[in-house]
Amino acid sequence: MKNILAFFGSNNPDSINEKLVQSVIQKYSDYDIRFIDLKNFDIPIYSQRIHSECIPQSIQDLYEMFRESEGFIIASPEHNGLPTAFLKNIIDWLSVITQKFFDNKPVLLLSTSPGFTGARTHLGLLANLVPLWGGKLKATYSLGSFESNFDVNTKRIKNDLEIEKLDKAFNTFINKDTKAVKNNREVVKSYFKAFTNGNLDEVLNIFHPNTYIVSVKEEERPIEQLHGIYRTRQEAKQFLKNIVALFETKEFTVDTVVEAEGNLVIAKGKFSHLVKSSGKLFNSDWVQLCIVEDEMIKEYRFYEDSAALIEASSIEFA
Repeated sequence: MKNILAFFGSNNPDSINEKLVQSVIQKYSDYDIRFIDLKNFDIPIYSQRIHSECIPQSIQDLYEMFRESEGFIIASPEHNGLPTAFLKNIIDWLSVITQKFFDNKPVLLLSTSPGFTGARTHLGLLANLVPLWGGKLKATYSLGSFESNFDVNTKRIKNDLEIEKLDKAFNTFINKDTKAVKNNREVVKSYFKAFTNGNLDEVLNIFHPNTYIVSVKEEERPIEQLHGIYRTRQEAKQFLKNIVALFETKEFTVDTVVEAEGNLVIAKGKFSHLVKSSGKLFNSDWVQLCIVEDEMIKEYRFYEDSAALIEASSIEFA
C-alpha cells in the first residue's frame, strides 16, 4: 500500500494520540505514511449558513488529500465516551462533499488514554460509522495506561505485548487479502443469525477457543445440566447440545443489541421453548452479555427466568 494518510483527531497541542500516531509512522517507516496535522487547517464550525455560501477551501484541500491516499491511519481521542468535537466537525464538513469520503479504502483506527481501556469504548462507535463514510475498517488498536506503556523520549511503546498487538493490527491493515473487520456488535448479531438458522457449526466458530460461558448461574455443573459454567469452545459444543436436548425452540426474538465499554455487547429479547420432558412452553425474556475478542465471543453470560423454567419443566399427573 502506498501513500497512507495518518492524522489524529484532536486540537490539543500536546496530544498523546498524536504521540501514538507519530510512533506508528516511525515504527513502520518502510511504508509511505504521510502525516497531516488537522490543527493547521482553518476549518470553521459547521453551519448550514456557511455551507450555503461555500465549502471552505481548507476542506476542499483536505478532501483532495483523501482522494490521493490509498489508506488511512486515524488516532482518535475519547471525550466522554465519544470522538472529539474537533474530529466530528471535520467529518461533518467532509461528508457534505460526499458521504463516502473514504472512497472504499482501508482504515486503521487507533486510540490511547491515561486509563487502562485506552479509549477503546468510542472506537466501537467509530467502527460502526467508518463503513457509512465509505471506509473498509481493517483493524483497531487501543493503548491503555499511556504513561506506563509509552516512552515519550524514544517515542515508542515499551510494552512487548502491546507491540505485538500493534504489529498484528498494522499487518492486517496493509494486507490486501484481509477482509474488513466485524465490529463487536456485528459479531454478536452474526451469532444470533447462526443460532436462529440452526447452524450450530457456525455458532461454535463464533465462540473463542478459550471462551467462558455462564448459563444463568456461575457454578460448576454436571455435564448434561444446562445451567452453569462452560469453558472452551469444546464445552460450548456441550452447551448447544444441552439446549437442543432440553428444548424445541418455537420462537426466538432479538430486540436490542448494543455496544458498551470494554468490548462488551449487551443484547436482550424473548423466547418460547417447548420443554421436551414436560410438553409445556417455557416463555421468558432474556439478557445476554458478551465480551468480544478477535471477532469472537470470549465471554458469554446468558440470563433468563429460571423460575419459569422450573414451572414449565414440572410434569403433572392425572
